Amino acid sequence: MIKKDIFDHDVKAQFKASARDRMYRFLMADDQIKGAVVHTTRMVKEMQANHDLGPLETLVLGQAYIAAALMCSGLKGKDRLGINIQCSGPIKGVDVEANAFGEVRGFLKATPIQVEDPEKIKWLSTLYGAGFLSVTKYLEDANVPYTGQIALVHGSIAEDLAEYYLQSEQIPTGFKLSITFDADDNVVNAGGIFLQALPGVDPEKVAQAENLIQGITSLGDEFTAGKTPEEVINKEFSDLSPRFINNSRVEFFCRCNQERMEGYLKTLGADDRQDIKENGPFPLELRCHHCNSVYRFTKEALASVL
Repeated sequence: MIKKDIFDHDVKAQFKASARDRMYRFLMADDQIKGAVVHTTRMVKEMQANHDLGPLETLVLGQAYIAAALMCSGLKGKDRLGINIQCSGPIKGVDVEANAFGEVRGFLKATPIQVEDPEKIKWLSTLYGAGFLSVTKYLEDANVPYTGQIALVHGSIAEDLAEYYLQSEQIPTGFKLSITFDADDNVVNAGGIFLQALPGVDPEKVAQAENLIQGITSLGDEFTAGKTPEEVINKEFSDLSPRFINNSRVEFFCRCNQERMEGYLKTLGADDRQDIKENGPFPLELRCHHCNSVYRFTKEALASVL
């Protein structure tokens, strides 16, 4: 993967931002509800830079990135999952992947999102239209991946993912996804919260947790005010006595590289390889749609690869 440098070679700032971007897992309500909270400001900023996104596109894709990271909080080993949205509205769709290592990548199917006046958009639901949301789980100990799908109901990634868990897995689940921008449309803070009921949970505890997560107006504002993810959870869910279990990294990361792109070129048919060697274009550019990294091959390099 080739990341754009959003830190202007300031290594100290880079490590500081990396240290803040983490996922914290917790239990609450007498261990009847599990949860996770993430700080993802660096992840969303790097995603925006690599994909060259405007504020609207950053908000839509960034929410999907945060949701995917949260959904991986219970995965292990080499487990991973994908969120895919296909819709009739200007967004067209979203495709995001995340894994148990906290690595997230993905793209919008329409960039830029074509709307007449972005400033007049009050609800993102108007940009989704009709469509479907699919979640695919690639579990290490399973022979085949599992995919569940629902029709888009709310036009909100958070609400439709909650609907997916309720319909496909019969598990009460809640999401809070937040990206805060400044007056110049720069990302200031980003993060999210994920809650999920465990078997045998008291329905009253579920209702209480749902009310509490809906009462959080802006997680990004909490981070801007200097609160840590742990402080936010302890404050907002104090009545349910949360206790933290562990934490781990989250990052905008793709495992594409020059060698993999060479491998793709070698799979082309003989006629296609010969045409590229003779006619180019030179240099040949291959772009990873997951992270928007561009890999260039000179004429000499192509002669060797092909």
